Amino acid sequence: MIPALPPATSFDRDGGVASLSLRYEDITQDGRLQLHALMPGLGAAVWQSLLANVPAADVFRAQGILPILRRLVLVGEERPVSVHLPLTCEGSLRFAKQEGGERLFLNMWLEAKAPIATTLGPSPPADEPLDRAGRVFAEHVITRPFAPPGERKVTRLDAPGVPPLPEAEHAFDATEALIEGVTLEDAGDVLFGTMHTDSNQHVNSLVYPRMFEELALRTLATKGVKRGPLLARSLDIRWRKPFFAGERARVVMHLAQRESDSVVVTGAFLGEAGIAKPHCAVQLALR
Repeated sequence: MIPALPPATSFDRDGGVASLSLRYEDITQDGRLQLHALMPGLGAAVWQSLLANVPAADVFRAQGILPILRRLVLVGEERPVSVHLPLTCEGSLRFAKQEGGERLFLNMWLEAKAPIATTLGPSPPADEPLDRAGRVFAEHVITRPFAPPGERKVTRLDAPGVPPLPEAEHAFDATEALIEGVTLEDAGDVLFGTMHTDSNQHVNSLVYPRMFEELALRTLATKGVKRGPLLARSLDIRWRKPFFAGERARVVMHLAQRESDSVVVTGAFLGEAGIAKPHCAVQLALR
């Protein structure tokens, strides 16, 4: 399984806490939490609870500076949750720099907890302890996305309460490093439509893992590598550049059966023919 990175703190804060209501589509038939269901918790416990109270956020916006999601790690636990009980989400964030200061990051962590319960089963006691349901790590590169190409990189911060150059260091792992040395085979093409986009004007980040999981299941069935129902339990996904509505991507992947009940699928979303670097690289563990 792909581990989430260890938690960290910033601004002398241990993190924000939020209660998140679940939807029926967030929970599978066997009670496990879908990985994508963790992401609203990141918004509630980190973006809203923490950044709303950091004065630097408004200054960054005025300077045209935004943290752009570049890498995401999601891990779901092997335990049931109930749609009738909220997730308790605890988040934290940290500014960091790449060694040498070439890039600056805003990294976020989340741990989601809930009582062990099932939607159709009896309600647990009121004092039932919370048990971990999932974890998130989100790496954001700080940049000026709407500036001219030569002016987008941010190597120094100028805002109250934030050091110009963060002390913490964070290693930058290139998108293509996830698939280096892996033999990849065609898994099919996907055509992105407006339904796949969001208000950031490009394909939404969570569209890629859903499409990748669907293609992985189809490829597994075709190859006979694994039979029986499988569900993504951990994900490492990295973006180099987005896709837009109307564009077509070619998906390539490699299957590796690590255990009797686990399959790891590594692959990428490729753009135009002849361009070697992927738009997006993915490693997905299914159980």
